[in-house]
Amino acid sequence: MSKRFPIPEFDRDQFKNLAWKAPTLLSDSEHARLLDAGHRGDASALGAYAVAVPSDTAQKYALVGPQLHAILCVVPKKSLQVVGRSWAWPVQRALIVDSLESQKSQVLADWVTPRPMSTRLGPQDGIDVMGGAFYVITTHRYGQTWIGNRTLTTCAADAQGGSLEVRSACGEDVNDFHACNVSVRWSS
Repeated sequence: MSKRFPIPEFDRDQFKNLAWKAPTLLSDSEHARLLDAGHRGDASALGAYAVAVPSDTAQKYALVGPQLHAILCVVPKKSLQVVGRSWAWPVQRALIVDSLESQKSQVLADWVTPRPMSTRLGPQDGIDVMGGAFYVITTHRYGQTWIGNRTLTTCAADAQGGSLEVRSACGEDVNDFHACNVSVRWSS
């Protein structure tokens, strides 16, 4: 292992052969309701929700594909640790934005694996972001475009804190959800 560029640990085997079904995308009204709840810090809305990516936003970030969608992450309105990991043949990208409106969208993180089969996705120890509501879009590179990955999500919280996980698979034929994964953690 290189001391200059250490390879982060990533137990990808736990994400192999997971059951998957296509996510149901939120309606515009439900999306708006949950986004507002996240911005207000409403704990009852805590979760990860699949939403459509508007065409102008997809064009802005060169996003395409039949599986393209964003995950609306509604989390406590406090400091969070966000970590990315990857294990896949294609180069992966985790795009984290505060809005899906192309004119207002600000990038919180835009992580790309440095090469195929790398576990590095963003800084080794992740980044700190302010919670509330934001979006995670996982993709893989094909030429100059980024093709949307299939996703699975989990969200859990207790008295000590919680976590939200976005796991993704870049292939259509294998349910190994370790291609481009983003973990969000918080403490109480």
